Amino acid sequence: MSAELQERLSTTTLAQWQARQIEKAAHIMAVFVESTPDDKLRWRPMIDENSKTRSIIEQVGECIFANIRFWHVLSGETPPAPPAEFDTFTSIHDATSQLKESARVLAELVRKMDSEALAKDYATHRGPMPGALAMQFPVRNMTYHMGQINMIQLLYGDTEFHIDEEFTTL
Repeated sequence: MSAELQERLSTTTLAQWQARQIEKAAHIMAVFVESTPDDKLRWRPMIDENSKTRSIIEQVGECIFANIRFWHVLSGETPPAPPAEFDTFTSIHDATSQLKESARVLAELVRKMDSEALAKDYATHRGPMPGALAMQFPVRNMTYHMGQINMIQLLYGDTEFHIDEEFTTL
């Protein structure tokens, strides 16, 4: 490990680290989404009429909502109700821009959290949880949906793993 990296990591707080992970997850997810052909962004792979699959674009919308929800949770505010539908985008750029912006705003809040805020319990839709756990949920959610997006890409025949430098840097 370089001395520069060692210094940077030794002065990074847990909240700063997690804020960076939130922004990275949104960026990486956007790369996956932007590598999808337009005709596959709203495709829902189905096994039968009982399938409850969601399109790539719907998954982006769900991640934006989760980021907004956790911003409200960590701000001590009541989160909004989920939207009637998660696909209200005018373009792929609109979807990925909103995803990155929701992550940026959430990360800005997380970056400011101190040790007291990390230990404090917050009311969530899954019950009370400490801030240190609540601030992880958006990354976990985006990571889960990245896997879903990659699976959809495999199902339509795209076997390339679409990454950029963010995927392999701290």
